[in-house]
Amino acid sequence: MNNLERIEDYFSGRLPAEERARFELSLQTDPDLTEAVAFYLAAQQAAQREAQSRRKAELDQLRTGKPVVRQISAGAVIALAASIVLVLGLGAYWLFQRQSPSAVMLANQYIQENYAQLSTTMDGRADSLQIGISFYNAGEFSKAEAIFTALVQRQPTNDRFLQYAGLAELQTGQYDQAIDHFHRLSELNDLFFNPGLFLEAITRLKRNQHNDQNTAQTLLKTVVERNLEGKAQAQALLEAF
Repeated sequence: MNNLERIEDYFSGRLPAEERARFELSLQTDPDLTEAVAFYLAAQQAAQREAQSRRKAELDQLRTGKPVVRQISAGAVIALAASIVLVLGLGAYWLFQRQSPSAVMLANQYIQENYAQLSTTMDGRADSLQIGISFYNAGEFSKAEAIFTALVQRQPTNDRFLQYAGLAELQTGQYDQAIDHFHRLSELNDLFFNPGLFLEAITRLKRNQHNDQNTAQTLLKTVVERNLEGKAQAQALLEAF
């Protein structure tokens, strides 16, 4: 069985328990396998987004009667988008720094002080979660994100998986995905402590796209008013605007 077959069987739940354990152990020692897993998950997500976009275009055509406009290749779109984001993103970042440096500084400081490391369990098991945590704590955030995202796919309402996936994405600058995971976390109603709203606000400050500052302020005010996780830090950030 090649790596691709093993990866597909692992994430589809077809591997026997013993083989699953060997696969998870290999993730800790085989960098090629880890990179293959990250690529596999990225390809899956890209395919899903492409299918959704294509379906939306087809529905728009049915609704309006207008022909679907042909798109340039995905590779060209990605390359062009990356260039635009780099140019505009840097400009927006420095503009935001001049407008509100204290809020950004406090947000970065909070992330560094509270989420540079994730807590581990004491039982020493090498399950997927612990492997992801090990990658995260070693600063290999992309590898950690791939594993945490896979765990979310298997258990979409697991608060720990949602939070860790969002944090890994925040560390790698995948702000859209992080916001999605933190928002889904904030909608879980059965948690005693839920940092979802606060972490979404932090991520929006980091992303700083259109209306992100206003949305972040609204989220931070909600955290304070509802006495949610991160209230003290939310108050400090609101004072910095």
